[in-house]
Amino acid sequence: MSIAHRDLAVGRPIRRSEIIERAESWLRPSVPYSQTKFHQNEHGIYRTDCSGYVSMAWGLPGVPPNRHGGLDTIGLARISSLITKDELVAGDVLLRTEGTNLTRHVTIFHEWATSQRTAYWGFEQSGGTGTVLRRIAFPYDQDGELYTPRRYSLVARNQR
Repeated sequence: MSIAHRDLAVGRPIRRSEIIERAESWLRPSVPYSQTKFHQNEHGIYRTDCSGYVSMAWGLPGVPPNRHGGLDTIGLARISSLITKDELVAGDVLLRTEGTNLTRHVTIFHEWATSQRTAYWGFEQSGGTGTVLRRIAFPYDQDGELYTPRRYSLVARNQR
């Protein structure tokens, strides 16, 4: 079963371990950030901004059939559900949908960096750094109150 988004069947069931494996693929080497360029590897062709990166990691359609190389942050919100901080596990995201294409952002949660859950290791695609795995203050370093934990609707249940 897939989720419809603008008449495009989006995604397939995916395991969390596959999401992390796919996210790591843009670290070798780090993919430069751009809202207009694309990157191709063994997982397909995707736009090299934060939402294109998450689209790739979640196994969503790239180019073709989605000429945009993945969904934008609003599209990612439509195919995911809100979760709590305590429910966060590898492959979930912290998503900001408020603002413009210059302020909306998404990171992929990997694991907690502190036992107090005040920081996590997150995969991120952003201007100035490209793709990185870095320690991020929960829920996000700046404007954190605008970020919400979310889970892709087709992530496989009870699987790593």
